[in-house]
Amino acid sequence: MKNFNSDAIGKAAPSDKWVAAMEQAFIDTAQGVVEVPPRVHLDRGPNTLLLMPCFGSTYFSTKLVSVFPENLQKKEPMIYGSVLLNDGQTGRPLAVMDGSKLTAMRTAAVGAVGIKYLAPQEASNLGVVGLGIQGFHQALFACQQRSIRTLRIMDNSGEVMSRFSERFKAFYPKINVVPCNSAEELCNASEIVITATGSHQPVVPAHGGWWKGKTVVGIGSYKPDMREFPDSFFADLEQVFVDTPVALTETGDLLEPLNKGLISEANIFPLWDLIQEKVVLSGETRFFKSVGMAAFDLYAAKLVYESLS
Repeated sequence: MKNFNSDAIGKAAPSDKWVAAMEQAFIDTAQGVVEVPPRVHLDRGPNTLLLMPCFGSTYFSTKLVSVFPENLQKKEPMIYGSVLLNDGQTGRPLAVMDGSKLTAMRTAAVGAVGIKYLAPQEASNLGVVGLGIQGFHQALFACQQRSIRTLRIMDNSGEVMSRFSERFKAFYPKINVVPCNSAEELCNASEIVITATGSHQPVVPAHGGWWKGKTVVGIGSYKPDMREFPDSFFADLEQVFVDTPVALTETGDLLEPLNKGLISEANIFPLWDLIQEKVVLSGETRFFKSVGMAAFDLYAAKLVYESLS
């Protein structure tokens, strides 16, 4: 059995291959090519343990993930995990992979698919709120989808913003990186806004209508008691796109607005409907909410295994 660490996963394939793999995962999930059983979700205080299996035609995968939001204060990754890839015909274990890196790469690629289908082609200003491992990879992949000239960043830690800027410049030296003093400053100036925090309260402004005419990607809220967006944001939406219908029961950023009547289930669509041209975009604000699903792990693990074997 092979073992792929973080470095190997990061170098396994270029970003366009990752995005293509996630887009195929969307399509195959919609068409019933893969089977995604309900994931096991256990909470212990602020921490979460996730067990996520997925069965495909040639492989199946299982991911074990721990999410400890307070790790950021300890200068440790918020997410740890491992992914096991098995042969779909014999069950033979083929590879174990660093789950944190695989999750970061595939989640960034999923966000990039959202940007590919939702953001205007001419968009050139990107903003990222929350600069942990997810925020960093989201920025890297988003800049491959549009000709980004300016990246605005926001985090509660000035040290994190400085370190982020230095790392990002190694990948995109020509993109202007602007640290912001507030989320309001970032949101007002950005055409595409990505949130990647572990917050339980909205991290973007509730006033000013900054979201009008913009593309917004929500990554961080993955539990019912977590929120990144205020009620006023949802009251203005005509459509909401999700990576999986399960999102409606998993994230506070959908559960609470639904319970308050701010949005309707009839206006929430899986992104694969847009990819397959089963729905037409409407409204001036475009919103994509991701909570993740095991099919993304399977297709990411398949990409890494086949690229490095």
